[in-house]
Amino acid sequence: MVKQTPFNVEIFSECFEASATDKTHTDSLPVLLVSGADAQCTQWVPALIEPLQALGHQVVRYDHRDSGLSTKVPADVFYTLDDLADDALTVMKTYGIQRAHIIGRSMGGMVGQLLALNHPDCVATLTLVCSTPGLGDERLPMAADWLLELMTERLFAGPPLSDVDRAAWIVEQDEWFAGPRFVERTELRIRKALDEVARSWYPESGHGAAVGASPSRLDRLDEITAPTLVVHGTVDPVFSVEHALALAEGISGAELWLVDELGHELPDSLLPELVERLRRHFSQPPN
Repeated sequence: MVKQTPFNVEIFSECFEASATDKTHTDSLPVLLVSGADAQCTQWVPALIEPLQALGHQVVRYDHRDSGLSTKVPADVFYTLDDLADDALTVMKTYGIQRAHIIGRSMGGMVGQLLALNHPDCVATLTLVCSTPGLGDERLPMAADWLLELMTERLFAGPPLSDVDRAAWIVEQDEWFAGPRFVERTELRIRKALDEVARSWYPESGHGAAVGASPSRLDRLDEITAPTLVVHGTVDPVFSVEHALALAEGISGAELWLVDELGHELPDSLLPELVERLRRHFSQPPN
């Protein structure tokens, strides 16, 4: 479904209805999946969605503005994480969802924090995967030096033009981000990357600028009342473990799951354990 927002962009979204295989969870609230920067909603894979449907959840995923099948915003149009949070609310309203379990990955976790802070009645629980309370906050470490150097080289080189080179760009970055525990074959990464490029991968997005221009939430974390699960890898080169600790310590009652040797990623091999943790997490009473 494509829905126009008050910011004159159209947001592509998909809704997967509950299959209610587990009859004890037929009244479960919907789940909203919020992607990371430059990531299309298709990175939320069936291996996660289908078990959530089986638990009785309606599951919604969507492309951020400047991503996938949603509107690509002109370079001179400025927006922030607050605008991306408003887009998420628009998606919820499209499906008549007043309250949902929010699962946000990386930048999506930042959007999730803003939803929990500014629209608490809409957030039943919050799950933050490889995220941070504040990119650029001097109280938190920057990305690994080697990664900053590589990303800077990319910035000055500009994105590749051919489909093959664009897929190679995606694969290379995915391998930079990955930890040593969950190894994925390069051939599989290439196949996924080609699918992303064909669907409308857009590396020229303003997501990075939106994150950089948005204030840190570190000093506001104690305002979050939704039960929160923080999932983070011990070798994440983008947001080191200190970012996860800051989230878990700042949000009252938050549960921290540190995954040994996981990088800045959410591999398929981790999803069965994640689903089991989500099942327990979703059943928590409000703080």
